[in-house]
Amino acid sequence: MQKPHERTLKMMENYVRLHEEGRSVSEIAKLYGLSASTVYGRLAEIANKAGVSRESLLEKPFTANHSGRNFTPVKPVNTTELERRFNEVLDNLKKVRAELSLCIAKQEENAKILTIRKE
Repeated sequence: MQKPHERTLKMMENYVRLHEEGRSVSEIAKLYGLSASTVYGRLAEIANKAGVSRESLLEKPFTANHSGRNFTPVKPVNTTELERRFNEVLDNLKKVRAELSLCIAKQEENAKILTIRKE
């Protein structure tokens, strides 16, 4: 059996996930063998780590009810076509990089010629 401190740390690590699953503070406390007051007491620490308010950790998670609504199905992704297009973009980027390298080399060469002429 875990020590109370270990159970408290474990609860703190999992609180947000469990709460989003719809579990209450009392249920979470019972799950870890802690008192509800211990869980409430640690909410400020959890909130600070998550960058939210303590009160937001107590709000009931929103669950949407989509019954009776018509949704357009999402078109499945053709992974072969996606990979082909990705490789095409990658090839174009390589060509652009090569052209830029040539332009930079020419500019550096011109700068050397100008420096030699000034001397």
